[in-house]
Amino acid sequence: MNLSTILARLARPVVSPIQFSWPEHFAAEDWFADDAVGVPLEVGGHRLTQSTGRTCGAMVVLVARMVSDSALRERIELEGPAGAEAEIYAELRRGALGPLTWPAAYGSPPWQVAKALTAIAREGGWDVSYTATPVDADTERGRAILQWIWHAAGVGLPVPLFTGGELAEGLARAVPRHVVLVMPAADTSPELSIYDPGSGSVYRVPIFSMAQRSTPLPAFGHWTRLVWAVLPQPTKE
Repeated sequence: MNLSTILARLARPVVSPIQFSWPEHFAAEDWFADDAVGVPLEVGGHRLTQSTGRTCGAMVVLVARMVSDSALRERIELEGPAGAEAEIYAELRRGALGPLTWPAAYGSPPWQVAKALTAIAREGGWDVSYTATPVDADTERGRAILQWIWHAAGVGLPVPLFTGGELAEGLARAVPRHVVLVMPAADTSPELSIYDPGSGSVYRVPIFSMAQRSTPLPAFGHWTRLVWAVLPQPTKE
């Protein structure tokens, strides 16, 4: 159990446009071993790895923006990601608490990541808004969120995910601790391509392995649980 487990019980239901048949009585670790090696994500010879322990969210937004922003990609090819990473990190923190700046020690808040992804999507011509929501992947609601994530990636929309640990490991590990990105990828199988800024790699992950976990997942930055998702939703008229 973690903070998102409690909050997810109070959150609105999620209905996915895609429905998978989930296997019964399975162990997530049977689907994906923790020793898997991802594929390095590089631009112009620069590995897209976060430069500090707090800028995973900034790197996720950078990679999401780079997918449709050729000027940003060219900049990274020339000078590497550090400069753009620092600018995006400052943007994510600025105004996160109304007139106040989000404390640097606490990384990037989910609602600011949602705001940044909404802007990126609309610049790319998508009429969607991103919303941050807590996730308990061991419930029907959580499974619906995983299916929604797969659908969004399949139509070309990136999806940021926050990961963390268990309350039994201490309160500091039971809150969102890391941010990764589901990359846009059309897939006929129930798998996701997940970019982890901690390693600068992209992992192929079956969605079934993201629920009912008891061990760390490399695509989660070696955290155990999916605790928050930043989901695209059609803009209401």
